[in-house]
Amino acid sequence: MKNGMMTAYFDCFSGASGDMILGALGDAGAPVEKIGRRLRALGLPHLALKLEKTRRGPFVGSHLVIKGGQANGHGMLRRVMAKKSAKGISSRVLSAGKRIIARILSAEGKVHGRSAAHVHLHEIEDVDTVVDVYGTLLALESLGISRVLVSTLTLGGGEITAAHGRMPVPAPGTAEMLRGQRVKFGPKRGELLTPTAAAIFAELAEPATEPVMLVERVGYGAGTRDLPGLPNLLRVFTGTVEEAGGRETVQRLEAEVDDMNPQLVEAWMERVYKEGALEAWTYPVYMKRRRTGLALVALADQAQVHGVARAFLEETTTAGVRVEKVGRITLPRREITVKTRFGALRAKLAGAGPSFHFIPEYRDALKLARIRKVPVRLVLEEAKKAHNGG
Repeated sequence: MKNGMMTAYFDCFSGASGDMILGALGDAGAPVEKIGRRLRALGLPHLALKLEKTRRGPFVGSHLVIKGGQANGHGMLRRVMAKKSAKGISSRVLSAGKRIIARILSAEGKVHGRSAAHVHLHEIEDVDTVVDVYGTLLALESLGISRVLVSTLTLGGGEITAAHGRMPVPAPGTAEMLRGQRVKFGPKRGELLTPTAAAIFAELAEPATEPVMLVERVGYGAGTRDLPGLPNLLRVFTGTVEEAGGRETVQRLEAEVDDMNPQLVEAWMERVYKEGALEAWTYPVYMKRRRTGLALVALADQAQVHGVARAFLEETTTAGVRVEKVGRITLPRREITVKTRFGALRAKLAGAGPSFHFIPEYRDALKLARIRKVPVRLVLEEAKKAHNGG
């Protein structure tokens, strides 16, 4: 396989829903039944998931079937949001799921003029939403997907009847989560994009059109409706998108402070990286009345901006964060695992030829050094030797 990042590309020609996303990933090889057992740790002890082959128009896809969780469903979203940990589910997945659910609550709260804490989700079943969100995250993890791309989102049209009465498609809450996404209105056959799918794509995916991709698998997730002339299916391609390097667009977040304990910089930097920052750094500045201060800067993809900005506002004394698009030039890169006499650690390979870089993951090296009680310098040197065949 050529160098490249494992990618999932969702082709939303007939819209998308949370169960269609997870069904498509399951159809592409994610172990849905095993994922269902892992989701029990979120407070659904009798949950079981399975895929059923279903015909939609002339084609066949996998429909997600949820069993055994409804008895625990009332208030499930709030309970999951309060969880600090869950056995068998990484903190990264748990946090990402909370961000997706928070998007739904925030969007609904905004359009109804309420805080997220007082939102009532009449149209969203708690158990279904938790399964769709966390099942998708675990499915992506199981397939080794580190990047998600999504096509133009087909929204549907007309009107739907909901608890608040008749409303246009997309529903206001869904529309609120479409900022930054490429969308297509119509056909007028009701709601084709659900709030859960909109939140998942808003948090995880980058808009893309026909990426150049080395395809490994193709999966089809089936929705619950049978639309005349439009198969209610979501298609996903998994494989590698060739990384040619070059210029890319990222978001730069920046704030300056002159009243913050410098010791807090460590906590801020750990938090922004946890939220998905690509890079983070600080530098000294002069501020009003020639007071010395500190500039805090982070780079992030669009999908991670919300979480990284929240880290600025919660971990530092700043009252605001500037966000702007910037370009950066990068080398193509991929992640590998290197086995050394101290243990295995991750490393990045970047570039080729004269620009080639081998970059061991420092935190992995530090962890091994502490376990083996050796200087971290020796672990890094061993990693380079192991990669070079020494």
